[in-house]
Amino acid sequence: MADYKPKMFYGTPQTVFNLATDIAAGAFSGAGTDFDNTSDASVPDAPFALAMIEIPDWGAAPVAGTTVELWGLMLDTNGTADDTDPPSSTASGGARWLGSWVVAGVDAGVQRREIVINLTGIRKFTPYVKNMTAQNMNNDGGTNMIVKLTPFTIGVTG
Repeated sequence: MADYKPKMFYGTPQTVFNLATDIAAGAFSGAGTDFDNTSDASVPDAPFALAMIEIPDWGAAPVAGTTVELWGLMLDTNGTADDTDPPSSTASGGARWLGSWVVAGVDAGVQRREIVINLTGIRKFTPYVKNMTAQNMNNDGGTNMIVKLTPFTIGVTG
């Protein structure tokens, strides 16, 4: 009888934000680069992704435990057309919440966080970030905000 061991199979990280624009407290960013969950040869249609964010600076230290959220406006939902109403200002429009990174109450240096998001049934989306802290996210001080998504699946090896 074979002894099967579960294993994580990772795809290629996709950078969806390299943003030099500030994001106001409580507001959405502009659109990031579209994420395509169908095109990675290693893990096409992966059910999960590691979502990593690097946040460079704040207007002042945010309150510890507040969050920065990842949202997505689904693409090609009827085969060719996208979901309607992208996020604008503080309104989510037709975008879907995908997860949140919890931030520390510090203003100096880069805060780097990683979460796992569920991609079950998601083919492609345009990402947005929402700053849910009470401080402006300052992304223009020489270091950009970066978000990378790495699709993955869980399988077995024999």
